[in-house]
Amino acid sequence: MGKVKAVSSKSINYDVAVIGAGPQGLLFATWLKIERPSLNVVVLDGAESPGYKIGESTLSGFCRAMRSTGIRHEVLQRLFYTKNGLGFFYLDTNTTDLQTAPEYITEAFDETFQVERRTCDSLLVANAKRVGVSVLWSHRVKPNKSVFSAGANRLECKTPWGHAAINACFVVDASGPSSVLGRHFGGYCTANVPFQASAAWAYFKNVKWLDEYQGWQNTAGFPRDEYTQHICFKEGWVWYIPIVSWQKATDDNLMKMLSYLASPDSPMLTRDELSQKFDCPYEQIWSIGIVLRSDRDRVLSQGSQAAFEHYKCKLPTLTMLLDGAEILKDHYPNHNPYAVRKNFRRYARQITGDGWLLIGDAAFFVDPLRSPGLTGGVATAYYALQEVLDALDEGNLSRSRFERYEAYVWDLYEMLEEQNQIAYMSHNHPQAISLVRRFGEVSSRDHFNSVCNKPYTMEDTNVWGHLRPEHRQRQRLVWQIMREEEIEVGNRCPIDEQKPRDYERMMFRLRQAIGDHLDRHMNLTPYIMRNKREQTKLAPLEVVPRPHWVHPA
Repeated sequence: MGKVKAVSSKSINYDVAVIGAGPQGLLFATWLKIERPSLNVVVLDGAESPGYKIGESTLSGFCRAMRSTGIRHEVLQRLFYTKNGLGFFYLDTNTTDLQTAPEYITEAFDETFQVERRTCDSLLVANAKRVGVSVLWSHRVKPNKSVFSAGANRLECKTPWGHAAINACFVVDASGPSSVLGRHFGGYCTANVPFQASAAWAYFKNVKWLDEYQGWQNTAGFPRDEYTQHICFKEGWVWYIPIVSWQKATDDNLMKMLSYLASPDSPMLTRDELSQKFDCPYEQIWSIGIVLRSDRDRVLSQGSQAAFEHYKCKLPTLTMLLDGAEILKDHYPNHNPYAVRKNFRRYARQITGDGWLLIGDAAFFVDPLRSPGLTGGVATAYYALQEVLDALDEGNLSRSRFERYEAYVWDLYEMLEEQNQIAYMSHNHPQAISLVRRFGEVSSRDHFNSVCNKPYTMEDTNVWGHLRPEHRQRQRLVWQIMREEEIEVGNRCPIDEQKPRDYERMMFRLRQAIGDHLDRHMNLTPYIMRNKREQTKLAPLEVVPRPHWVHPA
């Protein structure tokens, strides 16, 4: 990756500066340049080049956003491992194999991918440069030395060659959880949620393909390796993600290959032909991580490897999953074999200001259980794009101009956070996982059926259709029922002693609340339509009430 030297004695002028060369920032900058070719747009990043990041799972909205900037779908097929949906297993200490575990599959709305972030981000860099966006590496913005003002920002940057000044009418912070401006203005705070979550993960090779397992109870639309698998238990969940890794390719060779692929006129080669032509070796690896509720787990404090070993012993299925697998100790630079990130759900107190705003994870970071990072992040980027374009036309770049955007971000954050809590609470009962997944899928598929064949538009900022008032009202009721039941069970029964039967009343109440809605829209849940016996397993038909419970009827 070529370095751009900074000249400390001279300021460089741009119309819009973006902090952070991750997916959100690069997509925003590319969209902006496509919409207004006359604008001078720069992306600044403190790293020397795109590098390793966690966060491999993509959903339809993000892939459609990439295609809307000119990246061909065939390019994604060559670079990344295919993903056709989300799979969910329920495990307890008695589950001996995945094939017999309660399972639910949400089919993808179109083909998506498991991405290696260095490769994905580098592709977005190559595409941004193709349309005329400037990308400056090794430019670390120092907000405490910068000046922020509507129409007249001055970003002071530290580089290996001294200090550089970037003048910009408007600044977009897409720096991810670093939240450069979010931390500077008001702080980047731990989310005020009932429970926090922490993750430990590692990379493996020689993992047995799930498609080689025999005796699956139900029929899936695709090989089970082509789903992001969520292995759920009451303390948290495990992710299982196959990845095509280009990590052994040099930066220069990788960028040559991706610049070739970013050109819409380049003949499309096979993966092996690309690897040979550009001397970019690739290999198959797996990302496997464990995410734990801080209010239920007592092991992660002993270390990430200890957490893996503990839950492998507690849940025999995990031992089976990793049997024969070899951990990769030095595949990614500066990455320990077992990595950990604790208490990661956070938000910025201030989303907009005079001459600037935050997008993506710089605004908030929500748990990865439903893959909201790239999908929700790109929605904030596109919404911000429309607001910034109008603000530039109006000549008003003050904070008050972006009140609508700030309200949208808070609404999205609250919806996603509530949704993630629902997902975690569904791990208390195997049928709750199926019911909750169906509930989300009904709205999502109804939404994507109307937008999937269109370019990425403002309709997509209504993430999965879940910002619709009718869905929000039902989701709030689902959250309230599940939260009330989890508190009630927790007050009378320690987590180690809790069993699914303790949550039968929760299942009854959920079925009462949304059962008719799900049954009316069964055609929007392909897994249920494909597996008839699942249609009657979503909730107990009757419940024996405890003495202190009054039946709703």
